Amino acid sequence: MSLDLLAQLTVSGIVVGMTYALLGVSFGVIYATTKIFHLAHAVPYAAAAYTAVWAAERLGLGLVPACLLGLAVGTVAGAAIEILAYRPMVGRNATLLSIFLVSLGISVAFPNLLQIVFGPENRALPGFTNPTYELGAVTVSRHDLLTVAVSLVLVAVVVLFIDRTRLGRSITAMRTNPTMASAVGIDRKAVYLLVFGIGSLLVSVAGLLFTLRGVATPTMGLAPVLTAFIAAFLGGIGSLPGAALGGLVLGLVSSWSALFLEVDYGPVVVFGAMFLVLLVRPQGLLGREAV
Repeated sequence: MSLDLLAQLTVSGIVVGMTYALLGVSFGVIYATTKIFHLAHAVPYAAAAYTAVWAAERLGLGLVPACLLGLAVGTVAGAAIEILAYRPMVGRNATLLSIFLVSLGISVAFPNLLQIVFGPENRALPGFTNPTYELGAVTVSRHDLLTVAVSLVLVAVVVLFIDRTRLGRSITAMRTNPTMASAVGIDRKAVYLLVFGIGSLLVSVAGLLFTLRGVATPTMGLAPVLTAFIAAFLGGIGSLPGAALGGLVLGLVSSWSALFLEVDYGPVVVFGAMFLVLLVRPQGLLGREAV
């Protein structure tokens, strides 16, 4: 085994893992609080990317303003799903399965809407240069450094926000005991809207980071939502640091698997890692056992 190759794969795994960590926290903060399996999380991911591309191409905005507009649209799109789709169903005491089916329908319909509006072609976000840097035997790019820095900062900010602020403690209360939280005056609708806003902002950032290096496609949000779900459950539902750790572990395991397997087997390795961890610790890496 080449140590240089191992070092390069480790760095690549950290970069990918930090993206997975961002996705895991974005999904986990919503699911742990609302118990809604939010497959429509793919909507803000793709909406942010397509908005940024459209703003750069049609409005002539620079890269940063286009990305900021994309973040705003992605966040609003996620909040709109909660207000227009989930909230009425929760108010009518719909089952979680019914809400899941609505979420599934939205996640299927939105890519088709993107194809109707923008066409099926891949769309690139212009204006981003991506030089590479040699650090000994390891090569990293500007995009790699940006991904790790942005993901690390956002995950840390969200975890501190949940742990240290009054609004964050309201989220924790609603997650752990919604009946008692409502009894002491915490507004469930406001908390749900807040977590959907936070989760949608994070997943919008992930969508933009992906598009900076790749391209926007109508179905681009489906695979990241699956990854977000795996990371959140692997780390432990209810633990945002656990979701981040789960994402990092997935990234490293997926990258290291290239030492022994072909790249096509990456998804198998990811699901295998989740299965093995949950077999030993059903509550996840940092989750608490149910009592």
